[in-house]
Amino acid sequence: MIRATTGGVLRGYRTNLMNSFITLNNSRNTMLTQRNFNSYAEDPAAASKSFQLRRARMATQSQYNICDDTYRKYQQGVSALQAVNEMIATENGSDLATLKDAALRVLNEPTGDARAALSRTLSQISDTIIQSMNTKYGDNFVFAGADGQNVPFEVIDNKLYYRGIPVDAEVPAVVQDAANGNAQFKVDAQGNIDANGQYYIKAGSVSTMDKAAFDGMDPADQPRVLRDATGAPVTVDADGNIDPNGDFYLNTENIETISQEDYETCQKNLAKLDYLADEKYFVDIGLGFKENIKGELIEASGFNAALNGLTYLGYGTDADGDPKNIYSIVQKLSDIAARAQDKPWTEADYNEFYELTGKLESRSSEYTTQFINTDASTTKLKNNLELLEESFYTLQEQYSELEDVDMADAITSFVWAQYCYNAALKVGNSILSESLIDYMN
Repeated sequence: MIRATTGGVLRGYRTNLMNSFITLNNSRNTMLTQRNFNSYAEDPAAASKSFQLRRARMATQSQYNICDDTYRKYQQGVSALQAVNEMIATENGSDLATLKDAALRVLNEPTGDARAALSRTLSQISDTIIQSMNTKYGDNFVFAGADGQNVPFEVIDNKLYYRGIPVDAEVPAVVQDAANGNAQFKVDAQGNIDANGQYYIKAGSVSTMDKAAFDGMDPADQPRVLRDATGAPVTVDADGNIDPNGDFYLNTENIETISQEDYETCQKNLAKLDYLADEKYFVDIGLGFKENIKGELIEASGFNAALNGLTYLGYGTDADGDPKNIYSIVQKLSDIAARAQDKPWTEADYNEFYELTGKLESRSSEYTTQFINTDASTTKLKNNLELLEESFYTLQEQYSELEDVDMADAITSFVWAQYCYNAALKVGNSILSESLIDYMN
């Protein structure tokens, strides 16, 4: 027979009362937080899965923010490109408002005053184009490639520069030595052969003449040709490159030289432009963003957020030595038109203007192609934003199903726990009533 003492009853009651209080408090917390668990220990399996879902949701949120920012930048860029396209296009509903219109009118305009006005129009439109290409999104320049802090295009002395490098940079063709691995042929500043010379001969400043024809001429009538240290004429091939077995001589009546330092600077400038035109800045918009085994980014897993102004306007020079960028072509057209404003067209000016107009047309077509590609990229970003948003809400629903409590059940549990606790307090009043023994020592 077990004897129920007052102390035993009291201890059992206090234990059960505390359990009721804990149950009530847990039910209250569940109802207030609206979560199935508030610590990893309460449900390790659900907590682990919920952590993975939350981490994926945070990554998706970051990708969405990056994609949205890139999309807004591209939108700003497309707006600027659209404005430039309207200034280039043949028809946009405004008289003398496009480069092509103005250039064609210069060719067909019979009066000098009109050519002067059209020359100014060409120059003004080209300046406006550069202003549009220097547009900004927030604090960053849109068409500055990966460097959004510095202005991309600058015009200094009517010459266009991209991030401090002349856009019309070219490496001039120089006379080469076929007998020495086609290395540049060194001369002094006057064009005399000098193995230690620091200058090269510009290939465009010399012409070739048949060796037999030269030898058959009267010495007094022979033009100046390139000679070696002994004074003997140097033979070249048909292209003007030094060749001991060549059948030609170099006519150097109007020879031009370029210093080795300037030549190397031209090479560096063109190499920099090539690099800047292909400059990339990849961002993670949810395409995977992975590296290969060499630690290099797999470009297909990222999105190139860089917009390079050189891609649209062009850079460098062509085989004729004419610029390949729209601004410089237009400036050259403007100069020719201004030169011919007070006199009829000369054949040379007209032909040069006509050829440049064709090159402007070609360059404009390339601009349109790049513009369309950028617009397509903007659409891609917009579609990706919608996918990321859908993925975000899907992940949110998944972890909500794990963590969020059924409020009807939570309230019911809380009310029941509160009822049990109140009942326990009332029971305590009846079983713990004071007696005479409580007052005795």
